[in-house]
Amino acid sequence: MKLEKFAYNIYYMTNISLTIYNEDVKIYETNQLILPDQLIKDIDSQKQAIIESHKDNRVIRVQNKFGLTFLCIFSNLKNVLIGPFLINDDYEKYINTLILQYRLINNDSEMLESFYNSLKILSDFQQNIIVNILNKLNFLEEDLPNILNVKLSQLDLTPSNVTKDNDYTQKQIEKSIEIEDMLINIVKNGDVDTAQKFDFQNISTQHLVYRNNSFTNMKTNLMIFDALCNREAIKAGVDLVLANKISVNLKFHINKISLSSEIRTIAQKILITYAKAVRDYTLLKYSTNIRKIILYIRKNLTSKISLEDIAKDLYITKEHLSRLFKKEMGITISEYIIQTKIEEAKTLLNETDYNILDIAVLLNFANSSHFSNSFKKVTGLSPSDYRKKPIE
Repeated sequence: MKLEKFAYNIYYMTNISLTIYNEDVKIYETNQLILPDQLIKDIDSQKQAIIESHKDNRVIRVQNKFGLTFLCIFSNLKNVLIGPFLINDDYEKYINTLILQYRLINNDSEMLESFYNSLKILSDFQQNIIVNILNKLNFLEEDLPNILNVKLSQLDLTPSNVTKDNDYTQKQIEKSIEIEDMLINIVKNGDVDTAQKFDFQNISTQHLVYRNNSFTNMKTNLMIFDALCNREAIKAGVDLVLANKISVNLKFHINKISLSSEIRTIAQKILITYAKAVRDYTLLKYSTNIRKIILYIRKNLTSKISLEDIAKDLYITKEHLSRLFKKEMGITISEYIIQTKIEEAKTLLNETDYNILDIAVLLNFANSSHFSNSFKKVTGLSPSDYRKKPIE
């Protein structure tokens, strides 16, 4: 079988990429990686470094510092490079690191996450099967020994857009990642108290949101920080719709920044907002039916929500629905709807200029009096008094 056809068949059956080089020149590739351009460029450089370093009849396995693993086989002046693939499922940390180092936001960060989720995880046994198939196709000149792990120092990738930053060393990158991990843990644990006390003033100007002196890059890094916190909140159980709504609101604040002194304030706002979302809105602790009820309520806050509508949407009788909710939540569905609407009203009072009547109409209260009475019953304050008090 022609080597190129074999490579394609492996890719077709396993979705594992294969690249063939002849005297260090790429002559065939099963597929192009779907990643941001700079990442593709750097991975291609790594692949080139591997094949240029491997000129003997062994099978080598190389894993870069982002967990991407390659098998390289050399024979008859040709190199076959199998990968990238993963050798375990502990890859979340690599996604966070890459988002931070490459400053990936929006579609680029989503593209990176989809890429890692699509990669195959191959055991040693599975890797040997692929190598043995090559052997049986007579591509290899002789039987091969076991796969040899090789560490190539030139594969330690430092992204070009990072090396150009003045005085931004590898040590500083590692320090930034350490700080980022600490902040991400605050979000993951819904630790609002720590988020409120966290002193962004003590973070060096070379770390996290203050990576360099460019005002535009500072705002970009805030977008990255938002993306990281958003992803962690979703993993912790915050509903996708709610997480997206939070992110849209925070991006609005980031885009409004006009002074560098506001950067730290917004960074803290991001941290506190997502920590609160995890603390108050995570759904992992609830049973399936209760999660569905809560999600329905959250998605329809601006509508008139009735028990009949929820029961119909979930294909559950009203009576059974009420019993389930009361038993698990300790309050009725009607009480929960009011509480959830009031929580949304608090956000609108703090973060918008909407008047009280506008908020009452938006959240589908019968009238402004109904809204004000409900608000005071839940919070102990009237909407106007709540708006006047300092934000917590």
